[in-house]
Amino acid sequence: MRPATTPTPAPSASCPTSFRVGFVTDVSGSQSVVDVDGWRGVSAAPSDYRHNLQAATDHHDDLVIAGSFLLTDAVADVARANRATHFLLVDPIVVPDDQPNLLVLSFRQDQAAFLAGALAGMVTRTGIVAGVYGPEGAEDRSNRLAFEHGARYVRPDIRLLGAYQPASEGAPYANPGWGGAQARTFIGQGADLIFGAGGSTGIGALEAAAEAGRLCIGAGTTDGLNPPPCLLTSSVKFIDRGVQLAVGDAAAGRWFGGVHAVGLAEHAVGLRRLTDPRLTAAIRQRLQTISDLLVTGPLTTGL
Repeated sequence: MRPATTPTPAPSASCPTSFRVGFVTDVSGSQSVVDVDGWRGVSAAPSDYRHNLQAATDHHDDLVIAGSFLLTDAVADVARANRATHFLLVDPIVVPDDQPNLLVLSFRQDQAAFLAGALAGMVTRTGIVAGVYGPEGAEDRSNRLAFEHGARYVRPDIRLLGAYQPASEGAPYANPGWGGAQARTFIGQGADLIFGAGGSTGIGALEAAAEAGRLCIGAGTTDGLNPPPCLLTSSVKFIDRGVQLAVGDAAAGRWFGGVHAVGLAEHAVGLRRLTDPRLTAAIRQRLQTISDLLVTGPLTTGL
């Protein structure tokens, strides 16, 4: 997604003619669906994160972006050593200490999960829905609590089932077999919709829902895959939108350090693929109303 172009004044002594941005990836490189024209992904080993961030700083970039939570410690160290450069850390799991030249971009995933829960409450016929989550960390607790609050908001008598991936079940977010088995257990208890929110563990739950002929909602894990037939939508973070806003503010001189959370109000989180024919106009309109209430404040996600 490219930012819209607007007329700019003629350059003067107080108005720079360019704004340089450096982007450093984690070991996966630049492989997202974000429009990355002009960027080169850096397939760096973890030990090189500090080196690459410092290299971007030495290149006199005005803003250096650390594009992954894996760079959290590295960007905190390099920002501390280079106070004249602005740094942006995208969506970390653990927020580093405040620094005036480090902006930490976080996403209101709870708002998207609340909408997913509200949708689940609208479409369930049995009145029982279930979630399969990753390990019981902050993000997965947020996903679960917000999803369940959303479901109860539209259907107070709903029965909610859920499970976190236990430590005994292999690598976090990477056990689709366990996710599928857990989903089948919940389906056996009457759940007719599964919320799969734990990486490939959650994908296993979605596949089990599809095999059983039940409905499902994903959580940002279905991009680039053939969506299972059960999939109504996915709760997602629009990382490109959040970064676009942050870069635009920095280029315009509106810099501030610390944590900046973006969500529905900034169109940085939400539900994807609301074109499924099973989502009637009435359902889509009610979701929009709930979204508006979350933005304006009368409604909260419960977190």
